[in-house]
Amino acid sequence: MTAVPGVMEETGRLSGGKVYLAGGGCGDAELVTLKAVKALQKCDTVVYDSLVSEELLQWTRSDCERIFVGKRYQCHSSGQLEINALLIEKAREGKTVVRLKGGDPYVFGRGGEEFQALLDAGVCCEAIPGVTSAIAVPAAAGIPVTHRGLSDSVTVVTGTAAKTGGREELELDFHALAQLKGTLVILMGMHHLAKIVVGLLAAGKDRNTPCAIIMEGTTERQRVVRAPLFELAARAAERGLTAPAVIVVGAVAKLELIMYDMPVAGISVGVTGTARFADKLSCALREKGVDIRDMSFMEIRPSSDSLPDLADCGWLVFTSPNGVEVFLEKMRLERLDLRTLSGHKIAVIGPGTAERLKEAGLYADYMPEVYDAAHLAEGLSDIIMAEQEKERPGSTGWAQSKVMFLRAKQGSGVPSRIFRERRIPYEEHALYELGVQEQKRDAVITKEPDYIAFGSAMGARVYFEGMEKKGIRNTRSRYVCIGEQCAKEVRKYVAEPPLIAEKADVHAIVDCLCSDRVRNAAFSTRI
Repeated sequence: MTAVPGVMEETGRLSGGKVYLAGGGCGDAELVTLKAVKALQKCDTVVYDSLVSEELLQWTRSDCERIFVGKRYQCHSSGQLEINALLIEKAREGKTVVRLKGGDPYVFGRGGEEFQALLDAGVCCEAIPGVTSAIAVPAAAGIPVTHRGLSDSVTVVTGTAAKTGGREELELDFHALAQLKGTLVILMGMHHLAKIVVGLLAAGKDRNTPCAIIMEGTTERQRVVRAPLFELAARAAERGLTAPAVIVVGAVAKLELIMYDMPVAGISVGVTGTARFADKLSCALREKGVDIRDMSFMEIRPSSDSLPDLADCGWLVFTSPNGVEVFLEKMRLERLDLRTLSGHKIAVIGPGTAERLKEAGLYADYMPEVYDAAHLAEGLSDIIMAEQEKERPGSTGWAQSKVMFLRAKQGSGVPSRIFRERRIPYEEHALYELGVQEQKRDAVITKEPDYIAFGSAMGARVYFEGMEKKGIRNTRSRYVCIGEQCAKEVRKYVAEPPLIAEKADVHAIVDCLCSDRVRNAAFSTRI
């Protein structure tokens, strides 16, 4: 290897930064590997493609530099040589770089070219394999690419074309492909689908060979068309299928190994709120076979203020998992040891908040039976007043140290009102504020899934304000609320009563949806 000034040390060891050539999976953000997530969490720069799920970028730090270099058919934001040069430049600046590519970087992703360029430049590089769409996307449509008795081999090709003499020519050996007895998987072939079908038929492939096209596979937008080979192009055009899509040719394409045995399987649910809440609810709904619509337009914006002095606080009160998350991160940044919390009691609004504390090795001393701000404040104030009476019977003064509410800037005013009325000393500290991603909000309010789930009153208000701003109405979706306060906000905007989860947690929302579907099915049967 040729030494590069400033990159190679006299010992021959690499210096400077490092590039991780990582596969981001094939659509569903949950199909990324744990190793890729760890690389994203520590990187200084991420260079990503158009087929990468942008949900993956949530794993990067807030100060991480994000550079889009997507390439689509006849539309390249950056050329390959430019991308190679960019990766080398960032690594030589001493940065940890993740080159995030859709699927697997070595399956028609030009990952080998990028790795070679980095090696030639003396840049330290590591490849992290990804889940390739060639296998996973057919599986998401219920199609195993190999199946005993139907196919014992799989061939993966690309359907892109090379320019020859100013014309685009497909670089496919149709004669060889037509003779295959196993499964043929074609990636990036939608722009030349008609030519591919004609080429296979002309080379002798049986016109009735089962085929399938899976568009945007593994995502909530997945669409599937099955047809015999001779009808495939026409059926795809009729249904409006476009790239990105995977084409499957062979006997396995007639399989549909998918089970719909749950009441909410197949319905679509728009999940609003912050990314953390949406991710948790989406995971619970996916286990039931629900088609998820990401509508998480709320974001956490931590306060720039330092944590308050907690020395004279008897109780620390958290009203959301987000509050716990920001609090723990602030403790880390301010180099505060968890042992400084010794002697403090902790109250939480519900099990989600308690669970986040538990992940850090902290356990709540109090949680109300009904998970809302009013019951939290009433229950905690009863405990404090009982403790005061026990310590100093008949006392009207407060020897008890104050209560510290650690919460969002826009949090409910109910707890402070209850504590004022009972004359219990308290203090409020805004750990963060909830912000709105305006562009995303304006984009998702046009969606009309079967249901839309709200995790807070503020989220509901922002959603409907966006609709009013655009002058649009949603006449199709039913609304599901995490609690009564959220439902009260929804009622301001719509006449139809929203569904209300029995408890303020994501599992109760799932149960609420299942119950509604069962009721609807029973009603339809009676009719």
